[in-house]
Amino acid sequence: MDKFTALLEKVLVPLADKLSQNKYLGAISTGFSYLLPITMIGAIFTLLANLQIAPYQAFVTATGLKTILAFAPTVTTDMLAVYAAYLIGKACAEKLGLEKDSTIIGAITLFVFLLMIPLGVSGKGADSGEIVSIAAALPTGYLGAAGLFSAMILGMIVPTIYNFFIKHNIILKMPEQVPPTISKSFSALIPAFVIAFIFCLVRFGFAHTSFGTMNDFIYTMLKTPLSHLSASPLTFIIFIIMCSLMWFFGLHGGMIVMPFLSMLYTTAGLENLEAYAAGTALPNIITKSCWSMYASLGGAGGTLGLCFIMFFFAKSARYKTLGKLALPSGLCGINEPITFGLPMVLNTIMIIPLILTPIITFLIAYFSMNIGLVPFTNGAEIPLGTPVILSGIVACGWQGAVLQVVLILVQICMYLPFFKILDKRAVAEEQGE
Repeated sequence: MDKFTALLEKVLVPLADKLSQNKYLGAISTGFSYLLPITMIGAIFTLLANLQIAPYQAFVTATGLKTILAFAPTVTTDMLAVYAAYLIGKACAEKLGLEKDSTIIGAITLFVFLLMIPLGVSGKGADSGEIVSIAAALPTGYLGAAGLFSAMILGMIVPTIYNFFIKHNIILKMPEQVPPTISKSFSALIPAFVIAFIFCLVRFGFAHTSFGTMNDFIYTMLKTPLSHLSASPLTFIIFIIMCSLMWFFGLHGGMIVMPFLSMLYTTAGLENLEAYAAGTALPNIITKSCWSMYASLGGAGGTLGLCFIMFFFAKSARYKTLGKLALPSGLCGINEPITFGLPMVLNTIMIIPLILTPIITFLIAYFSMNIGLVPFTNGAEIPLGTPVILSGIVACGWQGAVLQVVLILVQICMYLPFFKILDKRAVAEEQGE
């Protein structure tokens, strides 16, 4: 075991350090964190408008509440890429050390994102059935889930170009007497103009290809392969293993894998949320919500069951006390008391359940959804701190809550034999003292 641990430390720790320090991955993660209030508003209003309880639906329809509740998702969930372009661009600017210019850079990123969407829409008239075209309309197809890939890419490229001009001092300098706000605006003119010109050329170039637009190119080239990647349970399991191993070495595994989870699974969640609002079948079995609801139930490593073990079955005073402290936070998905109090860090006895438990609970959930015992997650973003059972109800209804209870029992079975070893040692130490 010592040789295995040493090998993992030699290979994984340097890789984890590089990933955690990567500015662009950090920018995506931070941008999606900024985006959470918008996604939550859209999800909550969608759920309230479409909660599948017949008396409730009759009430909201008769009172007009369904129409009122539908307003918010139209400008949140359906336009999420617009917010993402600004917030990821702003976050990337902050990571590049451009905090003072981050708001302007976010705005320029949003401008470029909109610039890449050519004006003009067409469709059949409601009365005549003839094709009607509106030249000055902005197509909305890429403002939501379909445009997230473009928003992420532009959110990294635009601040990088802007940073080049700042580093090489290619800016307009105003006299010291000019107010800072005005001075900042003028200093942004040269990089903003060059960025605008570059992406005008990009848009013109794509117009002469079979793709037509940059968004169509990115969606075609990335969406299909990434959809296959995110649909595979093996991909999700790899992230689980990475996260658990990082925590074993005392590194924040969640921070390391979360940018990848956001890139791969946010779009899938939004597609499910849109389908839920439309009353159609949910297309994606794996979404980002599966991470907190099933794989990391109680925190990384799926340690909620371990909290219950310590609370009810620990014989040593040390672990009995830790169980009382850890259970309330574990119920809300926060397991730092376990990770550093047990500890799980460099605990060679606990490394096996730390890795295997979340894999097994995820696979149980995956097959339960696959065979129809439990509905697919509806795409609602589950924020950190949401209590267990409530998160299941919000994302999957009562079936999700029941499944979480079953998974906690599985966690208890997985952790119990390994915890008994630790508890026995602790009792012996306490009696020796």
